[in-house]
Amino acid sequence: MVGIEVSDGPLIARVTDNSERFISQSDRAMSGYNGLASLRDSRQGKNIFVHAGLNYECGSTEPRTGRHREAWNAPRLAPMTLERLDGNRVRLSQTADEAAGLNVVSEYVLRQPYVDLTVTFWPDVAIDSSSTFWASYMNQVQNTSLFLRGAVKDGVCPTWLEYTSAGHGKTFARPFDPTGRPWHEYLRDNPVLRQRMKDTPEGAAAAEEAGFAEAEIASFDLFQFGFVDDYLFLLVFRQGAGVSILPWISAVGGGAIRSPAWDFGAKSGGQQAGEKRTFQARLVFKPFQGIEDVLQEVTDFQEPRGERGEP
Repeated sequence: MVGIEVSDGPLIARVTDNSERFISQSDRAMSGYNGLASLRDSRQGKNIFVHAGLNYECGSTEPRTGRHREAWNAPRLAPMTLERLDGNRVRLSQTADEAAGLNVVSEYVLRQPYVDLTVTFWPDVAIDSSSTFWASYMNQVQNTSLFLRGAVKDGVCPTWLEYTSAGHGKTFARPFDPTGRPWHEYLRDNPVLRQRMKDTPEGAAAAEEAGFAEAEIASFDLFQFGFVDDYLFLLVFRQGAGVSILPWISAVGGGAIRSPAWDFGAKSGGQQAGEKRTFQARLVFKPFQGIEDVLQEVTDFQEPRGERGEP
């Protein structure tokens, strides 16, 4: 596989651009996919993603601009530039004119046990709004749910939720108390029995029978986590001024039920030509050590020591 590999301790990552790359598992070239194509801990051994990885999938502006303004997957179609900045830092960039109206620069920094992603984007002309979306494709995980602290539309107040889908479309949630649970107690039923490749009445009925209700996340505390076996997969966000982060999940992400898509998007309001907006995300990948450790990782990223008044 082409791209740039970086490592720190047992954690190894590979970042690729969107040019064609050979995929041995499927015996073909994978064109358009980009970003974090591989992430593995040498103690566990497997790439946590299928061949598509965690990649920049959608990006658009209103009004529409750019060569691929009509394409839903413009970032996969326009050329990208991939650079190694130093031993553990990689930059991936794309221009507004060649894509769909946004210049997007993504910087990846690997430091055990996490990968930090800083995304900066701006238009070449004044726009009313923009939207970007990063899609992940997980590699045969046992537990296909995500867990977050948030509120659903028409919900009363924020609470801990288990967030899932029954197919590629509708999302569902049910209350979940993570207190004191080891990783294997997060799996409360077999997801294969309540998920389909696409949305079906049978899949929705199975999700509801398991205690889920169809729901759309209205707000969340800017983090979501899941499990790759006994390893924690934690996404934490810092949204910049004028940027809103949105979580998303799908039961299907790699052509198989146990390859869910654990996605996220960012929406931004009006921007003048050349006006830059930024958000940051951290993907923590390490053995699960309980919910208190999860919350400490969230605090460490969202509230760095200097901002908390600590030395």
